[in-house]
Amino acid sequence: MRTAPDVGLGGKLRQFCPIGVAPACRTLGPLSFFAKFIDNPLRVIPQSAYHENIVHQTNRCGSVAWILDPALIKDVLVERSDLFPITGIQKRVLGPLGGKGVLTTEGTEWRWQRQTVASLFRHSELLRYVPAMATAANVMLAEWAADGSAGYRMIDRDMTRVAFRVIARTLLPEANDEVAAAIEQASCDYFKSISWSFAYSYFGLPRAMPQPGLRKKGRAERFLRSAVAELIATSRTNPRRRDDLFNRLSQARHPETGECMSSELLLDSLLTFMMVGHESTAKALTWALYLLSQSDGWAERVRREVEAATGTEPIAAKHFDQLQITQQVVKEALRLYPPVPSICRYAAQDVDLGGRKITAGTLVNIPIYVLHRHRKLWDDPENFDPNRFAPANVASISRMQFLPFGAGPRTCIGSAFATIEATTVLATLIRGARFRLKPGHVPTPISRVTLGPKGGMPMQIELRRSLAEPRAPERTVAHTA
Repeated sequence: MRTAPDVGLGGKLRQFCPIGVAPACRTLGPLSFFAKFIDNPLRVIPQSAYHENIVHQTNRCGSVAWILDPALIKDVLVERSDLFPITGIQKRVLGPLGGKGVLTTEGTEWRWQRQTVASLFRHSELLRYVPAMATAANVMLAEWAADGSAGYRMIDRDMTRVAFRVIARTLLPEANDEVAAAIEQASCDYFKSISWSFAYSYFGLPRAMPQPGLRKKGRAERFLRSAVAELIATSRTNPRRRDDLFNRLSQARHPETGECMSSELLLDSLLTFMMVGHESTAKALTWALYLLSQSDGWAERVRREVEAATGTEPIAAKHFDQLQITQQVVKEALRLYPPVPSICRYAAQDVDLGGRKITAGTLVNIPIYVLHRHRKLWDDPENFDPNRFAPANVASISRMQFLPFGAGPRTCIGSAFATIEATTVLATLIRGARFRLKPGHVPTPISRVTLGPKGGMPMQIELRRSLAEPRAPERTVAHTA
């Protein structure tokens, strides 16, 4: 499916309309709502949300307000965030793995964690990890080169592997290849059935009620906690002097008491960053490669930019600011396919939003996926156009209309890490290979906490000639997934 060849009149890159999700065209009854939510939570969002500021629905499924107006979003996430706490759904589903990490806590317990680790995730501090990110991408290119079989690779799986290798190199202490592979597999098992957990929690179904995949998810949770706890214990018994995120996190101190994190809280923090970090970045890379596979012109612009900036060198921190086009592509991929497609809060008391009375207990849903395609906020919102994020155009984009990492006090603390990683890995891969989506495959976006492609992303990979060996022939590498 190649919908957008290269360049149109005047040298302007043609746009194309990538795959999206059909919204709900009518009010859904409880059974229909439940079925569509299990299949893909994006399918229950009403069609009117794509062009209205707020949609408020109350039925036997409960009360939900879909918020799309940037001013109202700022009200919920920033100005009156204390009136819109995180939901019990989030705590129930993510709590068994994330414990008391920043995703599942509130109040003073959340605040001191946030303050303690915030300095570790500043953009300038994180650039030191660019070499580890580039290495993970180059290892994947080498694996593709060593694979001489014909067929298609599931790029979504490969990007999960790349992103996990970055996590293993920067965040997991003492993780050898065998342990890292086991943790990676357990992470995949954890996410496979998580939509059922969210649906059961959303509808208030009993925890003891039979649930597909619950045992497998529980085993994955227990393994991940025990495996990472063992790595922490080993690291603290045999400390090594190395400048990675784990050591910096383990040495971080409470801003008031000066105390370090306990082993239990360090475990919760590591699992939270691992759970959200590698999965969301992997999805962002998967969608970016899909978009570039459909637009040869943009892929070529990225390649030329990377080669001009780096020559034959591996991508390093000094190159990052020169990769402006690559960053535009990453941001446009995050717009069209935000890794976390919705933010949920609930009204802690009766409150007025946009002239509407929202009663206490109402689920307040900010559907990022819809916000990024809202017809009142974006020109041609369904089209792939990285020029939206060119330096001359970004000033016209409201802070509250582009929210791939949320906003307000609970903005994703790893946003800078994810952006640097996605840019570095994408630049490395596009410099080293071309990507072709399997003909006839339709990668419909599907929400499973993060936004992935239904049926995966099968692609054929054409390795480019090595810059160091200009006469080496290009060849196609892949395998049947």
